[in-house]
Amino acid sequence: MTVAAPLASASGISKRFLATQALDDVSFDIYAGEVHALIGENGAGKSTLMKILGGIYQADGGKLRIDSVDVSYATPAAALLSGIVVIPQEMRVVPAQTVAENVLLGQVPVRRRWGVLPEIDWSALRARAAELVGRLNLDVDVETPVRRLGYAERQLVMIARALGRSARILVLDEPTAALEAREVDRLFDVIHSLKRDGVGIVYVSHRLDEVERIADRVTVLRDGRKVGQGIRGALSQSDMIHLMTGRDLEETLHHGGKRVSGAPLLDDDDLNLKSGEIVGLAGLLGSGTTEMLRRLYGANKDNHPIKVAGERISFRSPAEAIARGLGVVPGERGLGLIMGLTVRENIILPNLDRLKTAWGLDRKAIDILVDDLMETVDIRPRDPGKPVRELSGGNQQKVIFARWLAGHAKILLLDEPTHGIDVGAKAQVHKLMGKFAADGGGIVFASSEMVEVLSVSDSVIAMRAGNVVARLTRDGDYTERALREALGG
Repeated sequence: MTVAAPLASASGISKRFLATQALDDVSFDIYAGEVHALIGENGAGKSTLMKILGGIYQADGGKLRIDSVDVSYATPAAALLSGIVVIPQEMRVVPAQTVAENVLLGQVPVRRRWGVLPEIDWSALRARAAELVGRLNLDVDVETPVRRLGYAERQLVMIARALGRSARILVLDEPTAALEAREVDRLFDVIHSLKRDGVGIVYVSHRLDEVERIADRVTVLRDGRKVGQGIRGALSQSDMIHLMTGRDLEETLHHGGKRVSGAPLLDDDDLNLKSGEIVGLAGLLGSGTTEMLRRLYGANKDNHPIKVAGERISFRSPAEAIARGLGVVPGERGLGLIMGLTVRENIILPNLDRLKTAWGLDRKAIDILVDDLMETVDIRPRDPGKPVRELSGGNQQKVIFARWLAGHAKILLLDEPTHGIDVGAKAQVHKLMGKFAADGGGIVFASSEMVEVLSVSDSVIAMRAGNVVARLTRDGDYTERALREALGG
């Protein structure tokens, strides 16, 4: 039996950035009509490998081949000409332009008026764009401005653009990070259609259940090296976790329900939180979980009254909530951190009043506090002067935790605290949550991942369309099936 040659192959790829060896002798093949998942913790080398494929970086060593021919791309445009299209997690669309203009961005059809003056052929542009979005079963008017589309529809616009460029290799970076279940199913239908058309797909994701579901082949990276590979079914989730982290599955899971709750910390119409307790808010995108958290810390305009430690309060702003011992971790890390400031500055920012002397800030006290907290929450690298934008997503989340530990917060409100971080970093965040509760704090956290919210929480509130539709406790039917039914499938 003849084995087909790969569309593309990376052989012995190495890449160094100053003292950091980002990739070390990594080999990776992409076949036509196959989904090849690339997994690993943050910093494992996935992004570097993708950028080498896409012509953003050039490898220091090794070979990149397309159709068995050695290639070297100096620019992303050169990679595009070979049919390699990278769709990053951050949507590269022009919101003010129409769907048609975004789909054919950079390849707009032109005609000549009177055979001389060039002008855009709007009729051909709309027809071609309609053909491309139709291949993806995207039911949208191509004259609609992209700003009116949801995340999932914008993602399909990007894929339609790739089809317009005759993509032979499509690289998808965390494509389901902001999608709800029905949108994931639609994306997977599109991926299966692309496979039938012979497109090779590189699928980068932290969601191992999706990797098991969609991938024909899996490659695992750790610390810049390939540490494992297998075809569909050869690697279980526990195998993948062990390869990615060097730890077993049980070491990466934090299980809730083992603490004894104490005095009331927070009471609202829809929930009550006690000392030592973690309450999970479960729901798909748009379910209202984020809005509930915003209401609790005074970010909405209605000044909704709640009880904090038995006292009825209406917070007029998040600053008032913070002053009363509430800490907030928003869903977008960019809203919770000042990316241009250092780790030290981000940690102490809401705590400056406690760190002042009559002559200004107490630098020695600040250094001792920050060093201690960086050790406690395991922020890496241990460099308090490093700009926080240069940290991985998991370490950025830990900076926010350190901030609230520095401020002696008693209640944490967390919106998707593990969104977009790898399984190892997720386990560390879960551990921090458990320790915070075990030390007498209380946590309300929202997550769209059902397994996560059930594993970490002591009780779960299920939400849909802004309403509480079910409450699950560990002394009742506390299962993924029950939660999925409550959320509508």
